[in-house]
Parts: sequence; C-alpha cells; structure tokens
Amino acid sequence: MYLNIVKGFTGCDQRLLEVGDAFGYTKFEKFRYIILPYASADILVGMRIGMGYSWRAIIAAEMIAASSGIGHLILFAQQLSRTDKVIVGIFVVGLVGLATDKCFGFLLKKLFKGNGENGWN
Repeated sequence: MYLNIVKGFTGCDQRLLEVGDAFGYTKFEKFRYIILPYASADILVGMRIGMGYSWRAIIAAEMIAASSGIGHLILFAQQLSRTDKVIVGIFVVGLVGLATDKCFGFLLKKLFKGNGENGWN
C-alpha cells in the first residue's frame, strides 16, 4: 500500500500543480483539490492489493496460533485426515478473497470511469 500511495502522491502532473499556482491555491488547497483526487485511484489499488495480503496473513495466523477460524479448521481437518473439510475450507478462503477483490474492483470501476490518464479505462 505504501508504494502505491507514494506513487499516487509523487506522480501528480506538474502542469496541474502549475494551474493550481495560477489560481492562487495554497499548499493545502493544491493537496485537497489536485493531488488527492489524482492519487485516489492509486491509493485504492494499494488497498485492494493490501486486502489480499492481509487475508492471507489472517489465515496463516489462524493456522499457527488460533483455536477457531477457517485456518484452524483447515489445519485441524488435515490432522484428522478429513479431506472434505480441507477442500471446503480452501474454497471458502478463495471465495471470500474473490468477493473482497470483486468489491474493490467494482468500487474502482464506479469511482473512476477513467480517461486513460492513470491507466484506468
């Protein structure tokens, strides 16, 4: 997420900032009206990627040190040779990950109809 946020804030077109100077914007106004809207797509993409990594970390933490949860269910079922529960757990992990990714994708699509400027169409 950090790299996407930095890319969004530092990748703002200098011509837009010059227009802000021409309108007499303060630094805060340039940030609010120019830089933040320009960086918002990159910030949301970073959040989308971060959600995938955090979901994976939560499942791994449940496998290691939890007494409940999907990760614990998968690990416990594997120890009892319950392949059916392992497969169901894996599918649930995948479906929840897919659902969160699709939600962020829908949000990005709705918020940024896109003109191709940032690579979004």
